[in-house]
Amino acid sequence: MILDISSNQGKIDWQKVSHQDVTKVILRSTTQNGNLDVRTLENYNGILQNMNDRLNSIDFYKFSYVRDYTAARIESMKTLDTMKRAGIRLEVMDTFYLDLEGHGGRDYTKDEASQVILGYFDTCLRCNVNLGLYFNYNYAKNIVDPIWRKLPLWIARYNSTLGDVSPWEPNYWQYTSKGHVDGIIGNVDISKVVNV
Repeated sequence: MILDISSNQGKIDWQKVSHQDVTKVILRSTTQNGNLDVRTLENYNGILQNMNDRLNSIDFYKFSYVRDYTAARIESMKTLDTMKRAGIRLEVMDTFYLDLEGHGGRDYTKDEASQVILGYFDTCLRCNVNLGLYFNYNYAKNIVDPIWRKLPLWIARYNSTLGDVSPWEPNYWQYTSKGHVDGIIGNVDISKVVNV
């Protein structure tokens, strides 16, 4: 079971979470204003203290609010720098996921999505960080150019099946936003490994 966590989940009892079949946790890095999510450091430390020996990795994601290359370079550099200054060790992170979703009332165009991905890719390459992508089924089929298909993909589709997302080969499938995990109050997004 793979969890993605932000301040929306409130205070988490990581000791209770550690007794369940959780193999990966993906934490929100920063919010729209560029500050660290108010619970990220608390969650990061809670995972290290209670679950570090059981997880494949602690990964992070950034919901992007930009639509061009230059802004993406600035946003990604600021995000990684904020994480480092908070004490998060980027070298132990397996993948940093760029979360591409519509905001401000509209989806990305294909060109905007490619420019933002390229900006993040260039920053991550420079910082020796592995970039992955997160988006939904519609983005896989209609918006994100398959030239990026070699990057790790974490895809969201709340359905009984993932369906055909070729030529993409996702690593993880977020299949519900209404999961329940002991130690977390309320709903939590849950993903699983995709066996292709």
